[in-house]
Amino acid sequence: MTLVAGLRAAAYGVPFQPVAGVHGSDLAALNGWKTLRDPYGSGQDVYVIPAIRPDVAVIHAGEVDEHGNARVLGSPFWDHPLTRAAKRVLVTAERLVSSEKLSAQPELTLVPGFMVEAVAIVARGAWPGSMHPDYEVDYAAVERYMQDAPGVLEAHLAAAPEAANA
Repeated sequence: MTLVAGLRAAAYGVPFQPVAGVHGSDLAALNGWKTLRDPYGSGQDVYVIPAIRPDVAVIHAGEVDEHGNARVLGSPFWDHPLTRAAKRVLVTAERLVSSEKLSAQPELTLVPGFMVEAVAIVARGAWPGSMHPDYEVDYAAVERYMQDAPGVLEAHLAAAPEAANA
């Protein structure tokens, strides 16, 4: 939640975002986060996370049209604030669809095309992660990648979907 709070602060154009759940953790001291007294009189101190403004956001979407309008049909938890906080947005997507398809349900468009600088169609581009509803996490691939052994990275890259098209 602290990362999302920092992204939201940048997206909202404010210098910080309050967040709960940090009290009792070493995260605040490690990151130098500050507290503010509740201005509404509860007497509680609230941690505030500084704005995080990435230079570039790269997200993977399920669908994108020729204007860069992008849909993420799974959870947009990170993608929404990230694309609003970043100075530039790049989108990779499972597939290119018509603008007519997206305009039939505009409320499903997560990132409007005017915010997108470039698009690339990369089928299975979230692998070994998931892209709802197209595919689930490939847990076997993740487990193989997590092994501490020579050649693991090379084997992982050779098994990636784009390796078959190389």
